[in-house]
Amino acid sequence: MLRSLLTFSLVKSLDKVQVLGNSVSPMARKWLIEMENLTQQLRQGQLKNIEWQGHIESLLSRVDLKDLLSAIDFDRLAKTAVFPEDHESAEDVDFSHNEGLPADLSFAPYFYAMKRGTAIVPHGHRNMASMHMMLKGQAHCWQFERVSDEVQYLTIKPDVDKVLEVGAVTTVSDQRDNIHWFKALSEPVFMFNIGVFRINPSQAFNGRDCIDPLGGEKLKDGLIRARRIELKEAYKLYGKS
Repeated sequence: MLRSLLTFSLVKSLDKVQVLGNSVSPMARKWLIEMENLTQQLRQGQLKNIEWQGHIESLLSRVDLKDLLSAIDFDRLAKTAVFPEDHESAEDVDFSHNEGLPADLSFAPYFYAMKRGTAIVPHGHRNMASMHMMLKGQAHCWQFERVSDEVQYLTIKPDVDKVLEVGAVTTVSDQRDNIHWFKALSEPVFMFNIGVFRINPSQAFNGRDCIDPLGGEKLKDGLIRARRIELKEAYKLYGKS
């Protein structure tokens, strides 16, 4: 279950201008509309997953980060956020009242919060794409290509291993960097996330495929055969350090 990150008023923050100032709301609305258009194209088969990733990363690289961040009341967020001991907290955000956006978005938006040393545990997805954008703090990010699936194992290949600063954007999909893992290096860490679930409506979406990459079998060419694990075990192994 997703735990509460923001109070009701803060969940309404972007469209009610309680966390973002009036001066940047048109800018924020513009890139939300562009994200919605891109995601509709993805769902309609007009964009491949990897193309959606590239467009989203390009779009967010053009956001006026200084104006956006200066308008967010991080002190207020920090006072109302929930910081679990062994994982992130998340809450969905309501953008439905923004002019130019449909009542039902093609993506699901969330705010994430983490305390120092906690993690979004290593996991992948099927039939899904997502984006994480750093709003405050630092986080170590690992991403892996998903090479092959077995009933009890995933074979993966390391691709990204870096520290994310404010403004950094990462994406995942079935086609690129399907496995990701984040560890908070500062406190608090806030992220903005969008998830595009069940891109192909004829196929299932089963949530997170948690794995144990550090305990995996090292194969040739840098590949790792990682054991599939349940979320509870993932929290135990990776959720807190």
